[in-house]
Amino acid sequence: MQKSKININRPVDYEEYVNLSIQWSRWLLKPMGLWPYSNPISRFKQYLHRLINIVCYSLMSFLFIPCSLYVVFEMEDTYGKLKQFGPLIFCVTGFVKYYSLINHKADINECVERIKWDWKNTTNDRDREIMIANANFGRKLVMVCTFFMYSGFVLYSVVIPFSMGRVTAEDANITFYPLIFPFTSYVADARYSPLNEIVFSLQVLASYLIHSLAPAACSLAAVLAVHTCGQMQVLMNCLKHLIHGRSDMSERLDGRIADIVNQHVRVLRYVIVYRFTTAFSFIRSYLLFRVEYNIRV
Repeated sequence: MQKSKININRPVDYEEYVNLSIQWSRWLLKPMGLWPYSNPISRFKQYLHRLINIVCYSLMSFLFIPCSLYVVFEMEDTYGKLKQFGPLIFCVTGFVKYYSLINHKADINECVERIKWDWKNTTNDRDREIMIANANFGRKLVMVCTFFMYSGFVLYSVVIPFSMGRVTAEDANITFYPLIFPFTSYVADARYSPLNEIVFSLQVLASYLIHSLAPAACSLAAVLAVHTCGQMQVLMNCLKHLIHGRSDMSERLDGRIADIVNQHVRVLRYVIVYRFTTAFSFIRSYLLFRVEYNIRV
């Protein structure tokens, strides 16, 4: 794991510091069409984002609809149906997470703009060191979360199916790759090639998408939380210089008090937006995760 190194003694390029904070979140959210854009964008990019959203919803529907039809109409064993509710809830959590992130795009954009403003208006080297330390800690949290989530995806969706290899059908002289999710025969018999390979590939892609939503949402929570902690530490650092001041602070005591109060108000407003942005998505995700976990157990 390589740590980002920035020399704070050179001329300040706040965009580089912004990337230090939000780069991983942007990498995770942008391919799914969830990264907000602050500036007006062209019609082409607007249509492209909508197309990406449609494709993502379609991939999740490709998992959910055939699986639900199989469970309802083809499975007769009650215990087997209960076991298959795990994959169904997994798809539902994907829909909820994706919709929640789209629905809070404006709030995410406001948080990102506040992060940019903080980096742009930080002139003291000590304050910048504090923010860099918190940003690096946030990157590490995102990396760890991403590693564990994608490890689960690779193990369940890639390693296990390929380690089993092709299996032989009981009622036909064919071999096929076992699918990750059940696929109803009312749509097509997915055991025959090349349909088997096509369905398997689409299921892996859809599973990758749903697994990507968790680290994407967690990356937002980590980045926004550690940035808030950094701003609180910067505020405490300013309080240490309230009496004697420093080079980047007002020469008058009442001016320094006013600046600190304004900084405190900005942090509180940021916390309000941050809590509103993350609360709904994570409460829904957690509750649905618990339901899925209990069903699988």
